[in-house]
Amino acid sequence: MPHELTIPASSAILAVASTVHFALAMLRRHRSWPHRFSPYALPGFVLALLPWVFPTPDGLGALLIAHLLWFGACERAFPPPLPLPPGWVETRVLATIDQTEDIRTFRMRRPKGFDFKPGQFLSVQVPVDGKPLIRCYSISSAPQDRDALEISVKRQGLVSGALHKTVRRGSHLRVRKPAGPFVYPEGDPRPLVLLAGGVGITPLISMLRHAAVVEPERRVTLVLSVKTEDDVPFRDELMGFAQRHPKSRVVFAVTRGAVSPGMHSGRVDGPLLQRLTGDPSAAIYCMCGPLPMIDGMKELLASLQVPADQVRAEAFEAAVASVSGPPGAKEPVNLVLTKTGRKVRVPPGRSLLEAAEAAGAEIPFSCRSGVCRSCRTRVVAGEVECEAPALDAEDRDAGYTYPCVAWAKSNCTIEA
Repeated sequence: MPHELTIPASSAILAVASTVHFALAMLRRHRSWPHRFSPYALPGFVLALLPWVFPTPDGLGALLIAHLLWFGACERAFPPPLPLPPGWVETRVLATIDQTEDIRTFRMRRPKGFDFKPGQFLSVQVPVDGKPLIRCYSISSAPQDRDALEISVKRQGLVSGALHKTVRRGSHLRVRKPAGPFVYPEGDPRPLVLLAGGVGITPLISMLRHAAVVEPERRVTLVLSVKTEDDVPFRDELMGFAQRHPKSRVVFAVTRGAVSPGMHSGRVDGPLLQRLTGDPSAAIYCMCGPLPMIDGMKELLASLQVPADQVRAEAFEAAVASVSGPPGAKEPVNLVLTKTGRKVRVPPGRSLLEAAEAAGAEIPFSCRSGVCRSCRTRVVAGEVECEAPALDAEDRDAGYTYPCVAWAKSNCTIEA
């Protein structure tokens, strides 16, 4: 070995080598572990100290090669998180709380400017197999909680399963500002009845909590229908709610098995609503739950002479149902985007929003369920099929669609 490769380098050179290693270690940490310290970051910082242990030129060269190989291996094994899309923010999870065996509340720090009305939802972006997937979850906390937001999620699908499996206290979630037309009927003196089915309680408990603070003299009744007593979320809070708020009432309707004293055995029916309200037609109703439950409650209320404009329902499940089997063309079609001047080939089953995103066009969106109205876009030419719950006859006649739940039936052009 040449003699000059075994002569120790000067302290200035060693300082520069340590600085380079330290910079690589910090870059690696911030690319993949920006919110916490991972043990996988340690080798990089150890390498920053080793130039002083192996101060020769060949030692420094070997250490640099080793660090570059380690950096590359980490890039492959722990790729940096995807950049935040416009309109999204990242917030820290403060706590997770198990409500039932399959319903968990995620309490997160409330980002600045995230004002909402009781009943609205939060859009959440969750990475699944390296792909960011977006779902909307009703906010279960009340607007008066200025420091935190809560969503309560039932483990029943790909994204909700990933939330339950991977998100813990200290994790970070990407969220978009609250939205949605299903909101608490503010300033209405009539009694309010909240009809919830299972996890459908999430927007309604936000309304219940809100009413107790803002309108404490208003008569509010929450009727929660569950299969068994073990399926009651927020049980401790709800059991004592009426004692703390005399104008409020909470009723559990248990459809299977034995029930505790004070609970209603069986489904929600006309006699129960008659007993709770005295005059069902005098109340406002907000409901959220499985689609068959919502349809059944609407029929029941109509039979009790409740006017249709006094009945409001969360529409997400209807939106999800329409997305479950996407219509549209059976063969690829062409989509022209007028604002960007781009043309994209759309395969069967891909929504207009997904196709536009693939072409680099930015269409504002929030719920991706056809509810929030954020992605409202006009169809210039062609035939599009859209089953968005929020798309009314006036917008249809004017040529508008909601690309998040719309599929091209032929070659078409949209304003995007």
